[in-house]
Amino acid sequence: MATNRAPKQWSLTKIETVNSFENWKQNLLYTLSLDQNFTPYLTEGLQWGNKTKTAPQRGMIDDGEDVDAPLRKTAQQKCATLDLMLGQIANYCPIIARNTIIKNSKSLNNIWQTIRLHYGFQSTGGHFLDFSTIQLEPNERHEDLYQRLMAFVEDNLLVPDGGITHHGQAIDEDEELTPSLENFIVLTWLRLIHNDLPRLVKQRYGTELRLPESPTFHTGLHEARTTTSASCDSALYKLTGFNSVVGRQAPSSYCCYLLFSILQVALHGKVSA
Repeated sequence: MATNRAPKQWSLTKIETVNSFENWKQNLLYTLSLDQNFTPYLTEGLQWGNKTKTAPQRGMIDDGEDVDAPLRKTAQQKCATLDLMLGQIANYCPIIARNTIIKNSKSLNNIWQTIRLHYGFQSTGGHFLDFSTIQLEPNERHEDLYQRLMAFVEDNLLVPDGGITHHGQAIDEDEELTPSLENFIVLTWLRLIHNDLPRLVKQRYGTELRLPESPTFHTGLHEARTTTSASCDSALYKLTGFNSVVGRQAPSSYCCYLLFSILQVALHGKVSA
């Protein structure tokens, strides 16, 4: 018999990435949602007041008669339940002072932004500039690099409660990842693998990309990327005789040939002679 059993929640560590933080947050939200008492406080956009000596109930009020009697709660009961939920969050977030979460937070988004600030990836207008610092790390798989690029961009998409405006206008709905933006990510990915790779792709497939009757014309870079990433290691193994990423000690021209061959495998399924 199936049961709604939550995955075991883990604590944040001193070092986290955007991805690992989001995984932690989503799992924690799921865990908290299993307790019906916490559900009202998980509503997106809900805010509450700081807990102080002069405002021990955070500005909450008793439910009125418009709420069914069995569900009616006093301000004291609401505050006690919220304290329990915030205490659970603090238990799994030892890198942030406990009272920062329990007494000083004003919303879940406020808590998430506090944690992001601690790790250095708070959602701000200037944070996107850090995109330029992403590089292919030693011994890093191509797919891992792409996922880091994608995670960074997705984390910087604008949302209504993010506090960032666009052309002076507030954001009223979540921004979506467009095909053009996906193409930009893939182009950046290719360039980070090797600076000459985008140029080689343009030289080899430029004509096909401009011809509507060509199959390549209907395939965006973001669609070809899946095949490219999956083919990288195997293509390099077949071409070089050893299983590794791009040979950084090899001559530049040879590296370009290898990368060019990878794109051929991705777009045509074979390497031309």
